[in-house]
Formats: sequence, structure tokens, C-alpha cells
Amino acid sequence: MIIVSPWTKGGYVCSQTFDHTSLIRFIETRFGGGLFETNITPWRRAVAGDLTTAFDFASPNGPKKFLLPGTDGYKPKDFLVHTDFNVVPPATQAVPQQEPGVRPARALPYELSAHGVLQASDGSFQIDFGNTGSATAVFQVRSGSSAHIPRVYTVEPGKSLSDTWLLGSIGVADCDLSVYGPNGFLRAFKGSVSGLRNAQLDVVAHHDEKKNGISLVIGNRSSGSAKVNVLDRYTGKSVNLDIKPNDFESKYLPLASLSGWYDLVITTAADTSIGYHFAGHVETGKDSISDPALG
Repeated sequence: MIIVSPWTKGGYVCSQTFDHTSLIRFIETRFGGGLFETNITPWRRAVAGDLTTAFDFASPNGPKKFLLPGTDGYKPKDFLVHTDFNVVPPATQAVPQQEPGVRPARALPYELSAHGVLQASDGSFQIDFGNTGSATAVFQVRSGSSAHIPRVYTVEPGKSLSDTWLLGSIGVADCDLSVYGPNGFLRAFKGSVSGLRNAQLDVVAHHDEKKNGISLVIGNRSSGSAKVNVLDRYTGKSVNLDIKPNDFESKYLPLASLSGWYDLVITTAADTSIGYHFAGHVETGKDSISDPALG
């Protein structure tokens, strides 16, 4: 939707989760006085915002100046009344293209995590979901195997939960699980069950809200050394790590130049089937920009 208001000027985008009930809740928030729509469920009130994050009520008249496009091309050539005419669509239809560049983006209330690791006991894969932000978030997990249906998880602020996916015990030879969350949050875990069991990699991502960065802690719980590669898909640069048995390495990546956006792929030289994909945005409580990869 497009919001036109003195409190939204500047071309900002807001990627908090909203739906049709957000308009009703905005009216509730704006006018108060006991106004409350009883048909909106508690779950929907928790997951969908009330649109207030799209506005800047604190400092709408800041020092920034915004250039508006000229409107001379829309001025009518004359002011006479003309008869209707048939509109002829283009002979060759085409899907509109994404506009180039990035847009300023509002700060969001999300701070999410999803940590996945293969269970040595039975070969299942466990994912731990965490939410240290101020808004309830919904995670969706999709599997590359037809043995698993998509699963959806709702995690409240300050809460966490876990779930497991059976693999080898039900005849699934390869793990292929992708976790999706709001505003581009992604955690993907891929690899053969035997390869994941042999590698025993444990990758944990920590957001650094104060310095606007991300820290990867990569553990090697196997009895042999592990050669691990971390690829930054935004910059194309790679970092190689040689992790000793039963040890770990930490890699800190500053993200200020990308306004908190990251897209990292972790692979190991011992098994090309293994790949962990971490992408998303570090929220600092301040406005940033839209995803540079889209622009």
C-alpha cells in the first residue's frame, strides 16, 4: 500500500508484517476512546502491526530536503471537454521491472534467530527459533524433500521454541531445510545426512545492534580439522577458516556500509553437499535502507 501523509514523506518503505486488519488497528490506535474491533483475533493482533511504524511522529520536519518530480508533463493541453475514446493496450505485454536503487527504510521491531544442527543420536535435524525483538514473528520452514510438509511457527517476543525433522530414519538421504522470516530473514541448511554427521559443523550467528555487524561462530565438533569458506554474496569476497578438531572460529563482519544487510554462504572443502545460508538485516533501532540486492 502507499501512505500519503505529512508524517511519511521521504519515500520510506516499511517492511513490518501488515495485513487488512492493520488499517482497522491504526484507527483504533489513532482515535482510542475504547474503540476495539472484536473480530480481530489475538494471533493476528500479535503478528500484524498497526501501521504506526510507517510514520515518523517524532521528527517529521527534519533537516532533510526532498526533491519532487516535475508535474508539467501532466498538465492538460486544453481544458475542453472531450468525448470518450477507446484505450488500446500495447501489442506486446511485459511485466513491470523493479525500480533501480534503494529506498530509505523504517526501523523494524524484529530481532530473530534460527539455529540448526544435525542430531548425532538419530540423524534428525533440529532448528531452534528465537525472538529477542519487540514484535511477534512468524517463521516458515520449507523442505526440499516431499517427506516434509511446510511448517509454520509463531514466536512471541522473548520466547523460543524448537522442532526436529526426521531424515535418515524415514529414508531421506539429504537435508534441505529453509527458514523464512520477516524482512528477508533466511536460514538454509543443506547437506547429505552422512556428510553432516561427518562434518559436525555448528554455525551460530549473532547480530551486533550497537556496531551494526554480524558475528559468525563456527564450531567443528568432529575429530578432524575443517576447512570452511564464508562467502559474502553482497561483496563477492570470501574468508577461509581452518578450524581444529573440537574447536571453533569466530568471524566478525561489519555491515555499516550495507546498512545492516548480509547474505552469507558457509561451505566446507570436505563435502561440497554441505551449505549453510544466512541472510537478513540487523536492526539497530534506526532507519536504514531497503535491500541493496533488490535495487
